[in-house]
Amino acid sequence: MSPEQTAIWRSRLLSAPSLFIASAIVTWPLIVEKNAFDAFYEFSRAYDTWGGDEVALLTLNLAVALGLSDYLKSRKLRRLREYRALERNRAKVNARHDPLTGLINRRAFYEVMDQIFSDPEGPDATRYVALIDLDRFKPVNDQHGHAAGDAALCASAERMREEAGAGGAVARLGGDEFVLVFGPAMDAASVERTARRILRSVAKPIPFEGRQLSVGASLGLVQWDAARGLTEMMRRADHALFQAKSNGRGQFAWYDADADRQTRDRAEIAADLKEAVAHQEIVPYFQPIVKIGNTELVGFEVLARWHHPTRGDVPPTIFIEIAEDSGLIGELGMSILRKACVQALDWPEILGMSFNVSPIQFVEQELVSQIKQVLDETGFDPRRLTIEITESSVIDDFSAAAQKIEALKALGIKIALDDFGTGYSSLACLRSLPFDRLKIDRSFVTDVSEQEQSQKIVNGILSLASGLNLEVTAEGIESIEDLTYLQKQSCSLGQGFFFEKPVPAEQISWLLETEWSDRVICTPPLKVAG
Repeated sequence: MSPEQTAIWRSRLLSAPSLFIASAIVTWPLIVEKNAFDAFYEFSRAYDTWGGDEVALLTLNLAVALGLSDYLKSRKLRRLREYRALERNRAKVNARHDPLTGLINRRAFYEVMDQIFSDPEGPDATRYVALIDLDRFKPVNDQHGHAAGDAALCASAERMREEAGAGGAVARLGGDEFVLVFGPAMDAASVERTARRILRSVAKPIPFEGRQLSVGASLGLVQWDAARGLTEMMRRADHALFQAKSNGRGQFAWYDADADRQTRDRAEIAADLKEAVAHQEIVPYFQPIVKIGNTELVGFEVLARWHHPTRGDVPPTIFIEIAEDSGLIGELGMSILRKACVQALDWPEILGMSFNVSPIQFVEQELVSQIKQVLDETGFDPRRLTIEITESSVIDDFSAAAQKIEALKALGIKIALDDFGTGYSSLACLRSLPFDRLKIDRSFVTDVSEQEQSQKIVNGILSLASGLNLEVTAEGIESIEDLTYLQKQSCSLGQGFFFEKPVPAEQISWLLETEWSDRVICTPPLKVAG
């Protein structure tokens, strides 16, 4: 090789690193995929004359860069696919599972039930389901915080899962409510044994930050009938759970079709009652109150009556209780009192009227003002009105009850203690509250002439009332023998079927114009007192 050639190759070799670096600079944007065209254009302008070696080296770098770029792209895409797959799986898990307890959620439970009964053997298989609600969970949250509540939920969920058995599944429906699908091999007896184990297990103390949390559980059990649909079967399980809680909590109850029918019937009556109260379809009936000594008429007790368009006469024991539970009793009571006052304006002024106020209605703050408003609007003399209340109305707060009674008496209204003898604190009531009259409960009056124990109770009440200078009304007089016995004991007043059943307002005038001789056997004819 000549000296000139040697010099040329030496210069090429010496320039190779710089050429490699330069070509790497122009090919690097291909790898990072950023401004590759601009970089290549600037590089080409800087090197106007390229030799074959330079072109070969640049081509090699380009090939390496493109290969590396493809590799990085494929790895990035693979990681992106893996990430998306992971996110899809996570979303799928979250969509089917409760994030706190790890149990399947409501949606997944529905899917499980669909899968069970879509199996060809599913519809004929007997399966049982338990709806579970934690007892005393709210106090744990309130007293120890939500972290303690979460700990109680997780511990309870794990205990249920452990007791579910082979083939069983536990789901959290929300809040502190769970549902358990028992395994296909379990019969009713096995289900009950498992239910008892769950009750014992959940009731065990739950350690939390050095403290012991205490919750319990109630279970509603139902034999699943897929033909009735998921909504109906869950409603039945919920009804069974309600029965378990009503029975005292910490226990299980099976779905009872008869009890369910009664509950649904009660719900229908409640809906109809709301309409009846709004349209004032419930009306007052009146039962005579007489002087026992000579059977003179002194007034009437107002009794609510409801004639349902399809059910007929609904007993007051049913619709009054429903009115109390549904918050309608105040509106219903004032409606009946207003109608009774209007109708009583046509009676002789000497006749009084007794009106019963329920315990729920008595504690209402507006009771006194509402009664006063009715009396003012109707013009009924408050001195002719007696308000009857029971011991349960006043037992919780004698002081508040005394204030309300005094406010009513200030209007001129008399106050009677109803159902006397059936409560557990009658003497305390008499000592603390200013009553005008006692009413002996009908359970002691009916057949009193034949019941020695009832006679002792009635005689004791009459003696007590005499010492306190109180009138006494005996309700439930149904025979001449009972009337005769009470006359001998000098009881003040009486009422009952022996004198007359409750009658509508339009019959009062007729009763006042007749002697009622066929209604009062072996006694003087009924007449208006005075």
